[in-house]
Amino acid sequence: MVDKRRKARFRKRIRVMYGTNIPSKVGFTSDISESGICIKSFIVYAPGEIVLLELETSDGVVIRAEGRVHWARKVPPNLLRKVKYAGMGVKILNFMNGREEYLKLCH
Repeated sequence: MVDKRRKARFRKRIRVMYGTNIPSKVGFTSDISESGICIKSFIVYAPGEIVLLELETSDGVVIRAEGRVHWARKVPPNLLRKVKYAGMGVKILNFMNGREEYLKLCH
């Protein structure tokens, strides 16, 4: 199948905290792009929900953003590593802080 994505994706594993009101759930990114991220986690939200995201870089910089869930695939915790697209894809709507640091991660 041909990949029709317009934005380049970069495989990165970064710890991400996320949640609807407070970023209290923990997941890891599997890939990131300038416009969104794929979060691997067995706790997912329904498509259309707005989530708050917090990523911490290896330099200790905390990136805070708001995004909308575009797709979600719930899998049992024991299958999380075996299923390619498990978790959810989140489109970033706006950054509260750390936009420049996030864009550095995408290159």
